[in-house]
Amino acid sequence: MPGIVGIVEKGGGVGRYASLDNAVTVQRMLSVMRYESFYESGHLSCDELGLSAGWVGPRGSSPCHVLNGQDNISAWVSGQPYTDRCPGTAQAADPCRDILDSYLRVGGAFLSEIRGPCSGMLFDRKREQGFIFNDRFGVERLFLFEDDIKIIFASEAKAILSIVPETRGFDIWGLGEFLACGCTLGEHSLFHKIKVLPCGEALYLGGGKPLRIHSYCDREAWELSEPLPRTEFLRRFCGELKDIVSGFSKAPPGAAVSLTGGLDSRMIVACLSTQEETVPCYTFGSMYRDTYDVRAAREVARRCRQPHKVLVLGEEFLSGFGRYLNKAVLVSDGYLGFSGAAELYLNTMAREVAPLRITGNFGGELLRGFRAFRCSIPKGGFVLPELFGYVTQATALCFDFQQMHPVSFTLFVQAPSGYGRYAIERSQVTPFSPFLDKNLVELAYRKPASGCYATDASVSVVKECCPDLLSIPTDRGLLGTEMTAVRTARRVYREAVFKLEYWSGHGMPDWLSSIAASPCGLLGDLLFRGKHKFQHFRSWLRAQLAQQVREIVHDTPRGALADLLDFPRVRAMMDEHIQGRRNYTQEIDMIVTLILAEQILLRQRTRMNQRNDQFG
Repeated sequence: MPGIVGIVEKGGGVGRYASLDNAVTVQRMLSVMRYESFYESGHLSCDELGLSAGWVGPRGSSPCHVLNGQDNISAWVSGQPYTDRCPGTAQAADPCRDILDSYLRVGGAFLSEIRGPCSGMLFDRKREQGFIFNDRFGVERLFLFEDDIKIIFASEAKAILSIVPETRGFDIWGLGEFLACGCTLGEHSLFHKIKVLPCGEALYLGGGKPLRIHSYCDREAWELSEPLPRTEFLRRFCGELKDIVSGFSKAPPGAAVSLTGGLDSRMIVACLSTQEETVPCYTFGSMYRDTYDVRAAREVARRCRQPHKVLVLGEEFLSGFGRYLNKAVLVSDGYLGFSGAAELYLNTMAREVAPLRITGNFGGELLRGFRAFRCSIPKGGFVLPELFGYVTQATALCFDFQQMHPVSFTLFVQAPSGYGRYAIERSQVTPFSPFLDKNLVELAYRKPASGCYATDASVSVVKECCPDLLSIPTDRGLLGTEMTAVRTARRVYREAVFKLEYWSGHGMPDWLSSIAASPCGLLGDLLFRGKHKFQHFRSWLRAQLAQQVREIVHDTPRGALADLLDFPRVRAMMDEHIQGRRNYTQEIDMIVTLILAEQILLRQRTRMNQRNDQFG
């Protein structure tokens, strides 16, 4: 974290003066990504391949080199790189070493051996070849700008924006997708002429040859694989998960489990094979009360004899909201606003617990068919016709995606669409989900197709690894050892509370807004607030954050967005929301994020660097 940058000359080798010029440019790119005091950076070059590159990461994450008289190879990888040879703690002290050893053993096929999500670069001076790659699911994103003579790549779009003036504008396709889905899809980014390297692809550099794109992920073969018998699937899945979790929970300099009340993180702690009080756990909590997540996670950690801490999104966050919001927009490249500010605040605290954050992300999607990806036309009528057509096209594209194989949809659409949140998380900690491991993914494609098996798979993993955890109800009321009638009643009650909190908060329908603004409605909001959620932006936008956000919306400078969004209507929407007549939480979030992205990312480079200095 946060990643790599570089310039590749399409003609191959580069002369001395061009090399020096590119090195200076790379340093400018690195300065934009070095927004934390615990980051360090460095520069790498290979004139034979026409490559000048750099890396930014936490202290101690410098590139790995092999200089043994016969080989002269360099590599730097961002994320969690490991192969079948070394899935545990052996790779943790030197995360590039395993990749280099794989390359020396099998050459370019090393890409197929990587199991964890990562991006990186490897170049071999002796053989005059190199690779710049993302992971097979595109979680560790790489942005590209290309012209007739070179390709510029970066883990964060802001690095390209800082040196290529023609990219400092919004891409209308990307804007349409952002307003419809909260993200961009496929190769589109938010910015003009900046593309995203597709999932599972690498830029191949050969000495004196044109640069080529190489795909190393065979999704079709996974989709055509035969289901396994139930017993064999569980045996193999439990075994793989235990190996991965056991290895990374012991990884230096320290790992912690981001523990919720659900099944996914419970599977992870069930697989811990460590001594007591050695793997800290934490749960994000609400400022109003202990959520069901917190209650369940606290008990799970106690049963596993591991320490547990609640990281609360509270008054300190609200008082510093403007600072966290600006930085979240900067770090996420304009992809995340309000929720990004919350994630930034909480992950800053998480870093104090441990630098590696093990999560259960995507477990429910792979094992239980859960889909968190949503797409819709925003409310309020604030999108002008020039842009509105792209919004509707994005919704149609999402409908086509829904027809994909469910596991493929999760991995190749939903996982990379979370770039904004992932970028903010990795700016503070190293996020790692075992459920994105290549071996576990291959097994997920071979999951038995029994209709009632989805939840049973997750429960069976917990039962196999730590059956005592089955007696603790989940946040949504599953599990427990009581009579069937009691468990059913609890399940129904907690699901009802979950829906009521959503309808009284972020998802409140407009017809209910005026009622909710009354004293009785406010009482109902307070009754449910914080039962399941720790972010409460609908209410905060009407109270603690109203003035700050109103100023952003009402004092918008006349920029590119003015030709695409109806700002008089946007200001009216803000007023309607504050008065309680409508619920525009999601729309205001996206609009404010785009306004700040234009101010922070698309102004002159000096303006961006000045703002960057505030966070240093």
